[in-house]
Amino acid sequence: MIGSFLTVGEQVLILFALMAVGFALGKAKLMGDKGSLAMTNRVRYAVSPAMMVVAFQREKDTADLHNFLVCLLLAVAVHAVSILLACAALRGKDGTCGVLRFGAVFSNCGFMGYPLMTALLGSIGVFYGSAYVVVFTVLTWTMGVYMITHDTSKLRLKSILLNPGVLSVAAAMVLYLLSVSLPEIVMTPLTYLANMNTPLPTIVVGYQLSHANFRHAFADRRSWTALVLRLAVIPLLTVGGCYALRVDSAVALVTVIAASTPPAALLSMFAQKFERDTRLASSVVSVFTALSVLTIPPVVGLAQHLMG
Repeated sequence: MIGSFLTVGEQVLILFALMAVGFALGKAKLMGDKGSLAMTNRVRYAVSPAMMVVAFQREKDTADLHNFLVCLLLAVAVHAVSILLACAALRGKDGTCGVLRFGAVFSNCGFMGYPLMTALLGSIGVFYGSAYVVVFTVLTWTMGVYMITHDTSKLRLKSILLNPGVLSVAAAMVLYLLSVSLPEIVMTPLTYLANMNTPLPTIVVGYQLSHANFRHAFADRRSWTALVLRLAVIPLLTVGGCYALRVDSAVALVTVIAASTPPAALLSMFAQKFERDTRLASSVVSVFTALSVLTIPPVVGLAQHLMG
């Protein structure tokens, strides 16, 4: 158990060391919102798609496909339980409640999840993790938007179908299913881009941490409930569920990592887009992210210990 905790803790600390770079750049005013947005777009539209293609360039295997589908189903289950818990524990129809429900339900499974999955499991972690992120993407642009707005007219199918995360997984899966092996002249630059998926997102998250404001994050008492749900209850229920179902250890670890990360950065974007409390949303994302360094290692370490 201690060994598992230390292994995960070491990887989390490596990621937080990279975040410290973004934090320092933000505090020194050497990086601003425009620079952060530009870096985020590079990750979304170039780095992550390249990482998907590289991760899916493997020999077709029935067991891998089976595990991919299991991860997909687990992602649906985790989100369903999370939505039910958030709706039961966070009462109210005000905009603040919508922001906190979103923060409790939707994790930063891509930006923070993929680097940790890669560190602990390699490319197979990204392969399985992409199934979780696809479910996350579909639900954030449907249920997530509704949580923030309480308005079904704001839902856009186009936002899902043209999402770079969904498109890149679809394209990579087609290549995988057709057993198309890309030539070295294509794979080499894609691999270079894919290798940027750990430093760039974590630097962006670090920049967001430079704006963390605990007072704003917990101005509403319900924020404490959202914090406990996001960083403790949902991750631990995920560990218990994976253990009870005896799923493959790599699938379990990927699912637990994805479920253990802090609120999705999309929360800040949605709050701004739909004219909700942007200060609260940004503070929740940054403060919960800072606190996640204390919760991710023991939860993921426990999963590693139980699932082997």
